Amino acid sequence: MTNNILLIKSKRGQASAPFEVLVAVILMGFVIVAGTWALTNLSQSTCIGDKRQNMSELKEAIKDVVLGSDLTIKNISFDTRPCLNQKFEKITLTKYDSPTKCSAYCGGGENCTLMEYVYDDGKIRKMPIVPICMDLPTSVNFESSESECDVDPEDWEAMDLSASPSPDIKSGKYRLFMKSTGSDSVREMCFLKKV
Repeated sequence: MTNNILLIKSKRGQASAPFEVLVAVILMGFVIVAGTWALTNLSQSTCIGDKRQNMSELKEAIKDVVLGSDLTIKNISFDTRPCLNQKFEKITLTKYDSPTKCSAYCGGGENCTLMEYVYDDGKIRKMPIVPICMDLPTSVNFESSESECDVDPEDWEAMDLSASPSPDIKSGKYRLFMKSTGSDSVREMCFLKKV
């Protein structure tokens, strides 16, 4: 009789085993999906933090050149990796004549220049980093050709960041300096990218 009871109990255990394995597999799959999602979000947040730091360093370099003497030259290595999708990401300097926008990001003014990191794939447009106010004087213009900056076009490409639309500031090596002009009212900056 006891052998029959043990046999019945062991058959019940065997019958519930596939169900327990199925539950374990489902739970393990959920843990793997949740873990992968968390790691992806953490990696993206870290990347955006690094990009914000790189943008701030570029802003400070531009400011040092603009506020420094005409002999100030900055060589910058702007190495930033894509955080979302490289094809749809852009970092630009954009001039605005909007007191509302300038007040929101720069604390006031009729016009301002903002450094913006924009992701736009045609369906979604977002700015993962709040635009950075450049605090540049309105009298600063960017040269548009290599000859005006007196550099070899085979080595350097002049970026006219005041053009509309503004060119994308991509990872690479840059040289920044102010060009000597006879006028105090307008100052010309050479923003050059290594070819």
